[in-house]
Amino acid sequence: MVVLTIEEWQRQSTLLIQARPTTTRITTKYNIPNLESAKYNKSKKRKRNTGIDEKEEEQQQQEAAPRIPRATLTLKTFDPESGVVLQFKTDRAADVGRAINGLGRLGRYMAALPEQVEGMLSLNALSGWTLSQF
Repeated sequence: MVVLTIEEWQRQSTLLIQARPTTTRITTKYNIPNLESAKYNKSKKRKRNTGIDEKEEEQQQQEAAPRIPRATLTLKTFDPESGVVLQFKTDRAADVGRAINGLGRLGRYMAALPEQVEGMLSLNALSGWTLSQF
């Protein structure tokens, strides 16, 4: 299993799907941690008095911010015939957006549709339109 960056994952997944479009599968897994779990609700134990006054102790407790759980998105591209597994895992919102957009492009390859040029209108899309419609 290879863990990649988003750009590497998209490029390698595209190559794998182009080579084997009928057998390659992409799976997505979204995980939101449970706030009620023991990992995020640590019990506050009493500490020994080490000569630190109360103000410093309160300051240390405020500085130790509580752990905030982060949701994760895992994308996995798998081809059972060749045994290739490509995995990408992130908790960044920007990467999630790029990954979802990339899944649309990869789906076109799996459906054997021609690659769509981004940012340009094709002549087929403009046929039948008049200038008054723009």
